[in-house]
Amino acid sequence: MRRMMMKCCMIGLTLLLCFSGLEMGGITERARAADEYDGMRENRKIMLTGGASLNTADVDIAAAITKLTNEANGYWQTMNTSPNRTYLWSDNPGIGNSIHIRVTYERLKTMALAYATAGSMLYEDSLLGSDIVAALDYMYTTRYHETVTTTASGTSNWWDWQIGIPMQLNDTAVLVYDSLSPAQLTNYMKAVERFSPTVTLTGANRSWKAMVVGVRGILVKDGAKIAAACNGLSSIFNYTLSGDGFYRDGSFIQHGNIPYTGGYGLDLLLAVSDLMVMLHGSSWQITDPNKSNVWEWVYNTYQPLMYKGAMMDMVRGREISRNYNQDHDAGHRAMQGILLLSEIAPPTQAADFKRMLKGWMLSDTFKSFYASAPVPSIVLAKTISGDPLIEPAEELMVYKQFSAMDRAVQHRPGYSFGLAMYSNRISSFEAINSENAKAWYTSAGMTSLYNSDLGQYSNDFWPTVDNYRLPGTTVLSQTSSSSQTSANTWTGGTDIHNLYGISGMDLQYADHTLGAKKSWFMFDDEMVSLGAGITSTDNIAVETIMENRKLNTAGSNTLTVNGEVQPSSLGWSDTIDLVDWAHLSGSTAGADTGYYFPQNVSLAAMREARTGNWKQINPRPVTPSTPITRNYMTLWLNHGMNPSSGEYQYVLLPGKTAAQVAAYAAAPDIEVLANSSSVQAVKETELGIIGANFWEDGASSVDLITVSKKASVMTREADERTLELSISDPTQANTGVIEVELDRSASGYTADSGITVTQLSPTIKLMVNVSAAKGKTFKASFELGSGTPPTVPGEEVIVDNNDTTGVLKTGSWKTSAVQTDRYGINYLHDDNSGKGSKSIAFTPVLPVTATYSVYMMWPEHFNRATAIPLEVVHAGGTATLSIDQTSNGGVWNLIGTYTFTAGTSGSVTIRNSGTSGYVAADAVKFVRIP
Repeated sequence: MRRMMMKCCMIGLTLLLCFSGLEMGGITERARAADEYDGMRENRKIMLTGGASLNTADVDIAAAITKLTNEANGYWQTMNTSPNRTYLWSDNPGIGNSIHIRVTYERLKTMALAYATAGSMLYEDSLLGSDIVAALDYMYTTRYHETVTTTASGTSNWWDWQIGIPMQLNDTAVLVYDSLSPAQLTNYMKAVERFSPTVTLTGANRSWKAMVVGVRGILVKDGAKIAAACNGLSSIFNYTLSGDGFYRDGSFIQHGNIPYTGGYGLDLLLAVSDLMVMLHGSSWQITDPNKSNVWEWVYNTYQPLMYKGAMMDMVRGREISRNYNQDHDAGHRAMQGILLLSEIAPPTQAADFKRMLKGWMLSDTFKSFYASAPVPSIVLAKTISGDPLIEPAEELMVYKQFSAMDRAVQHRPGYSFGLAMYSNRISSFEAINSENAKAWYTSAGMTSLYNSDLGQYSNDFWPTVDNYRLPGTTVLSQTSSSSQTSANTWTGGTDIHNLYGISGMDLQYADHTLGAKKSWFMFDDEMVSLGAGITSTDNIAVETIMENRKLNTAGSNTLTVNGEVQPSSLGWSDTIDLVDWAHLSGSTAGADTGYYFPQNVSLAAMREARTGNWKQINPRPVTPSTPITRNYMTLWLNHGMNPSSGEYQYVLLPGKTAAQVAAYAAAPDIEVLANSSSVQAVKETELGIIGANFWEDGASSVDLITVSKKASVMTREADERTLELSISDPTQANTGVIEVELDRSASGYTADSGITVTQLSPTIKLMVNVSAAKGKTFKASFELGSGTPPTVPGEEVIVDNNDTTGVLKTGSWKTSAVQTDRYGINYLHDDNSGKGSKSIAFTPVLPVTATYSVYMMWPEHFNRATAIPLEVVHAGGTATLSIDQTSNGGVWNLIGTYTFTAGTSGSVTIRNSGTSGYVAADAVKFVRIP
C-alpha cells in the first residue's frame, strides 16, 4: 500500500521504539546549525517535538507519542490524495471558509509533529513527508496565498487568517523544513506576510501576532522581523490602567471588559514563554527590562487562580463552554507555560516555579498532567517530578482582590473560594461566536468552593448544572439574563494581612428591575454571605442560591438539616422551616460543607439528576451532543414575588463534619453587626476582625468604624495593643478622600502613602486619598493607648532601595519585583550568596534634630533569613539588633526609637553576615516624634 497502515494494537510500542536515550536536559540548549537562524529554527523544532533523545522507555512519554502517532495516522489515512482533489478532508472542504482552512492546517501540523517526533512509528516516514509537502502546496495554490480575497461572513473570521492559520503553517514549515525547496518556503511565507506583516492588536492577540512574525522571521532569515516580534512584546510587558492586558493587582482583561486570565491569558502566557525561550541565547534575546514582569505574572496573576492543577472557571470566559477545555485542562496549559519560563527565569524565580509545578502535579489526583500534555512538556515536567531536591510548594494561603476585573479569591487549608462579580467596568459574561449560551449569572456573585472533590467543576459540570441557579447569586426564578455591564460602580473589597478579606457588589440587572446589596466576608474557616435591599417589580419569584453542588454517581450524598438526615433519593425536594444549620457530605474525604444561619430560615432543597449536553451551551459543529447526566443538590432561599426589602444571612463552613457544624451553630465565631441597604458588617470574634461595606455617601457608622463616603473597611484587634485598618474605594469613582474615624485612641501609627492621620486621641481620625486608586487597598496600623498628636505632614522621611541618593550598597545585590508585599517598584536581595560581604546603608536627610521612630519594610518569604543583623547609627551611638524576614512582610515594622541629628549623620545598615537564607533590602522610614 502507498501509505503505511497503522494497526490498532499499539500496546507494544515502547518495545519497538528505537530512541531510549536520556531525557532532554533543557530545551533552551541551542542546537548546532549552519547559522544563527538555523539554530533558532532547530530550537523551535526541539520545543515542538522534545528533541532527538527522548526517554521512550518512560511510560508517559511513550503514551504521548502513541497518542500523537494514532491521531496523525488517522488524518493521513483520511486525507484526500487524488490528483484532481478539491479538498484535503471531506468534513472541511470550504475554499473561503477560514475555519475549514485553519482546521486543515491544524491536521497537517499534527501529521508533521508525528513525522518529526523521535520514537513515533511515523518518524521521518518518507511517504508521509511527501504527502505533507504536497498538501502544503495544494493549500497554498487553492486556499491560503498572498492574493487570496477574504470576506467578512459567518464562515470567514479575521483571527483565522491573521493568527490561527499562520501559526499552524509556520510550525509545520519548521517541522518539515528539510523537505521544502526554497521556492516552496518562499511561497508559504508570502501568504503569512500577506496577513500578518507586523505585530498589532492587544493582549493575547498581540502575543500570537508576535509569534507569527517571529517564527516567520526565523524561517526566512529576516532579522528585522525577529526584532519586530521582540519589540511587539513590550506593550504586553507593561502594566495597563484600562482595557486589555495585565494590571498591577494581578487582573488580566481581554475584549475590553472580560476577566480572561484562564482563557486568553493562558494563550498569552504560552505565546510569550514560547518566544522568550525560542530566542533565549540568540542575538535577538528579549532584553526589555519590563520582561521581569513576566515572573511577577506567575506569582500575582496565575498562581492565585490555580487549585491543585485546575484553573478557576471564573476567569475563563466563554471557554467554560468547550467540552475539551475544562478547568483541569486549562490549569495544565498554565503549567505548560510556567514550565517553559522555569527554564529561563532567574534562579530564585525558577526554583519557585518548579516548586509550584511539582505541588500542582502531585496534588492533581483528578487528571494527570501527563495525560494530555505534549511530549516536550512531559519531558520538562519529568525533570521536576523526578528531582528529590525540589520540594513541592505548600498550599497557598492568601486572600486576593482583583479590583480591575471584579474577582476575589481566598485560599485556606483544605479549600479555596472564588467570587465572580461585575460592575459598570466589567461585563457579566461573554457569549460570542455561538459559545457560552447559558452563562447568564456566572458573574452575578457566583461563588465557587474548591476542595478535595477535584472533579466538582470538571467532569461535565457546565452542561448539566442548573444555569438558572448558580451558588451565590440572587436571581429571578427560571429567568435568563443578557450579557451586560451594570449602571452601578460599587464592586470590590479589601483585606487584612492578605489572608482575610471582604467583597461587595451593588447588584442591579440591566434587563430586570431586580437589585440587591450583596457582601461576602472571608475569614479563617468560614465565609459569611449577606444580602439586603432585595427589590424587584418583575412579577417573578426571587431566589438566592446558596448551593448547587455536584453529587456522587448515585446522588446519595447525605444532607442533614438541624440534625435530621433528609431523604437520599433522586427527585426529592422540600422546603424546611426554622433551619439553624445544614450539612452536605462530600463525594470525597474532606469535601463536606456546612451551612449556618444566624437567623432561622425556610430552606428550599432539591436532589435531582440533571441531563444536558455540551451542544446546548456551545452549538458549534465540533461540539458533541451526547446526553450527559449528573446529580446535584441545590439549596436556596425564597424571597417571594416582588420583594421590597428582602435580605438573607448564611455562613459556609468548608470541610466541617455534621457534628462540627452543629457545634459551630451553637457557639458561632461570627456576629452580624449590620445588614441593610446602607451598611453590611460582620465581626469574627476569634480573629478580632470587623468587616464592613458602606453603600452610601454620608457619615455612616458600625461598631468602632465611621466613614464619610462609600467604602469597604476592615479592622483587626488581635490584642489590646494594636489596631489594624484596611480600606478601599470599591466604586473607583471617588476623586477625593474618605474620612475615617475609629473609636479608639493611639500613641503611634504607621500608614501607607495616601493616608493622612489627623488625630490619635480621644478617637483616631484619618483621611484616605482614593483619587485614581483603582480600588486599591490602603492600610494602617495603630499602637493603642493614650494618644499624642501625629507628626506634622512632611516630617516623615522614607529611604527606598530605588532612591538615587541615600542608599550605599556594598557587594552585589540583585533587583527584583516578584513579590508584591514590598515598598515601591522593587526591592534588593543578596541572592543568598556572598555571605559576610554584602550590606546596604539607608541614610535619610532629616529636617531637624529630634527623636524618630524607625520602621522597616521588607517582602516576606519562607526562604528569607531569620536573624538578619542591623545597625542603627544615631546621635547616641550605634544600636545593633536583628530582624526576621520570614514574616510581617508588606507592613512598616517598628525597629526602635532613637534621637538623630539633623542632616545625614544617621543611618540604618542591613548586612548578610552570618545569615542563612535570602536577605532583602527594601525601605526604611523615619517618623518624627514631637
